[in-house]
Order: sequence, then C-alpha cells, then structure tokens
Amino acid sequence: MRKLKVLDLFAGGGGFSTGFLQSKEDDLRFEIHRALEINDSACDTLRNHIGKERVIQGDITDKTVKSEVINSCKDVDVIIGGPPCQTFSLAGPARSGSKEMREKLKDDPRNTLYKHFFELVSSIKPSYVVFENVEGMLSKKAEDRNQLNAKQSQVIELVCDELECIGYTTRIEASLTERFQVVNAADFGVSQHRRRIIIIANRLGVDNPRLVSNVRKHRDVKKAIGKLPIRLPKITTNRLEILKNIDVILRNYEYCLEVFSRNLRELAERYFEGNENLLILSETVEADVQRIKQIKSDKINHLKEFLERYNSLVLDLGINDKDSSDKLTSHQSRDHNFRDIIIFILTKEGSNSSKFMNPLSDDYDKFLDKLYPYARNKHKDTYVKHSWNKPSNTILAHMEKDGLKFIHPDQPRTFTPYEAQLLQSFPKDYAFYGGRNAQYRQIGNAVPPLLGKVIGEAILKLEMM
Repeated sequence: MRKLKVLDLFAGGGGFSTGFLQSKEDDLRFEIHRALEINDSACDTLRNHIGKERVIQGDITDKTVKSEVINSCKDVDVIIGGPPCQTFSLAGPARSGSKEMREKLKDDPRNTLYKHFFELVSSIKPSYVVFENVEGMLSKKAEDRNQLNAKQSQVIELVCDELECIGYTTRIEASLTERFQVVNAADFGVSQHRRRIIIIANRLGVDNPRLVSNVRKHRDVKKAIGKLPIRLPKITTNRLEILKNIDVILRNYEYCLEVFSRNLRELAERYFEGNENLLILSETVEADVQRIKQIKSDKINHLKEFLERYNSLVLDLGINDKDSSDKLTSHQSRDHNFRDIIIFILTKEGSNSSKFMNPLSDDYDKFLDKLYPYARNKHKDTYVKHSWNKPSNTILAHMEKDGLKFIHPDQPRTFTPYEAQLLQSFPKDYAFYGGRNAQYRQIGNAVPPLLGKVIGEAILKLEMM
C-alpha cells in the first residue's frame, strides 16, 4: 500500500488530519507525517491520535520551529492547513465588536499567519497544497504591493496569486476563471451548516478537482446526537439575587416554577427508558413547586433552596451518570443560571431571541421579551435553540465562552463538548484533551473530518490519474 505523506499546519485538534486518514482510493492512503500546533491541549489531543513523535509544538513564526518543520518534512507530498485569520470571521468581534476592538483586530498578527504558511510551502514544495479558511475572507481586502497605486485586492485572490507565483496550479476543472471553492460542510454529510473557502493546488500542472456534494439529503441534528443519554445542567445559585432581570422572574414566580416543573415532566416521559430516576426527579420537583409557589415573602431565598435541592437530587439520583463511559466523559453540561434555563425552555425549537422579541414574528413571546437580559442595540440573536430535523448552525470556538447560540432542541442547556464533536463529524471515540473550554475551542476551530475526507479523496483520485 502506497501512502502520501501529509504535513498539517495549524493542526488544532486534528479534524483535517482525521479526515485525510479516513480517505482511501484503491491501495493509496495518507499518513500524517507531521502536525504543527502551538496550543498545549490541542497538542496533547494530536499526540494521542497520531503519535507524539509526529507532533511539533511551537509557533510557526519562530525561525527555529520553521527550521524543524522544513528539515523533518522535506519529502512530504501534501501540506494542509487553515491559518487563523481573526478578522475574517463573519461572527464575533470582527462583525459585532466595538470600534476599538475592530481597529485592534486590524493589527492582529494572526491575520498574516497565512504568509508563514506559504513560506513553508515554498521551502518544502509538496505536490499538493490545501488551504482552508472562513468564508469571511472573501470580504477581506489587502494592499496589493505589486500595484503602483496600492490597489485594494481580495486577500483570497492574493493567496491564489502567491500559490501560482511559487509554482502551483490553482485552476479548478471545468472553469477558466475559478481558483477557489466555497463549500458547505452539510453538503458532504456533516450535520452542520459550515461554509468555508477551500483552495486545492498542485505542482503537476493539471486542473484541480471540484468538490461536488455527495449527499441527497442533509444529515440533521437528531441523527448526530439524538441517541445520546440525557444530561441535565447544574443550576447556579451564587449571586442569584443580583442576576440580570431576576426581578422579572420574581414577578412571575409561579409561572417560572411551573414552566421548569412541566419541562422536567416532559423530559422524564421522553427519556424514561433506561433512566427511571428521571421520573423520581420530576415527581419530587413537582411536589416542591406545589409547596413553595404560593409563598409571597422572601422569594429569592426560597428559590435558592429549591434550586439547590434540585441540584442535589440530580447528583444523588445519578441522572447524568446513566450510560456514562470513557467515550462519554465530555458529555456533561456546563452550569447555567435559572433565568437562562427558563429562556431555553420557552424558546421554540428552531427559533431564537431575535424572533421571540419581535412582535411581528410567530415566535414572539411577551414574557421572554421582558426577560431578555442583553443590549438590544447590537445583535439580538444571542439565544439560538436548534432543531432536531435540520443541521446545526456552524459550531464555533466561541462555545468556550457561553454556548448560548447552541441550545439543545429539548433539554434545558447548551450543547456538551461531545455533542459538538459529533456535529462536527468527529468519530465517536475521538478524545479531546484539556478542560471543557479547551475542548470547545479545538472542536469549534476544526475542519469537519467528513469534509477533510472528501478533500483527501479528491487528491487521491488526482494522484491516481
């Protein structure tokens, strides 16, 4: 069996590498010769999956690191990678941050990391190069220093120009002008809408393969995570009395308690099989609600006691331990406050806060409109509840912050790292190292392995020609 050697730059948690390792064409395969990554947790993840001797940990801008990469990768056949480009993203500070933040991002050194990517390509000269980046790169402009008038050009065009200057063909088959492709991972079997720029380039002087969808129907969220065991969040009670808009909760005390109790009863019915203690939890909470909902005084402390009792019950009954295994260690919910729990429950499946605050929307909810705690003069889609029967929205590294754009379709919480992993099409037994936030970051930054597999197979077919 012949193998093409791969160098994975900005390797992260290994999504691109995993996809290439899954690719095959007759007796031709890939092997990950080296992977370069700077982050500690991501390097631990890579070492576990491809071997510690194949991982180079360091900064691509460091001359010593560059030399190590060049000296150890002189005979690699393929270089793959997606240089981080902070201001290219269509989500996050580049779009919605303050003016000061946007100005600061203009000078962010991460925006020029692609230049170091091409410096290594130029030195190593592999047969193939794959460049992946966010769709927002299409709107990024840069000074074209080859023009006397310093004309503003698309960065993506300059990337293609750079590849061609160092001997690569970027032209795509069946086109005279196209040099890059914008693809949606959902079109390749990933349970997630994720639009990305892909450039495939080669030194063979032939046209590059066009990536064509290989699915007739998009894979939905339910197919990816619908069979996982239920996970209930711990509800934080610290500083509950100063939680933003807690006064709205207290003015609607009985209603909120009933909403919470009813949701638990519905979950107990839906997830009863294999987790009978859910019914005990639901019945106990319902009895507690009936006992305290009529209390008119000192509501905040009674609410605290109620939530702490709920937390203890979830723990004592082992609700979140059912069907637990080594591969499900990352399938645990982050903590949430009671206000957000109520918002999660009352937001309709497949809807968001922009809709429930809009009186003209069918999803408008007067109570949620009052309960919404964030500024309304920026973006209003802070809360997004996913739908079982559609692919998820783009899984983002921002999940390490709060995850509010990734609310589970029927459980009152945001996605666990394991759910994010499956929505990204990582194998079920793939292990991410580091704490929960580090895992979210690796998963959110990754190239979905199924998309990487399609790209890898396209290159193998080109090699077989």
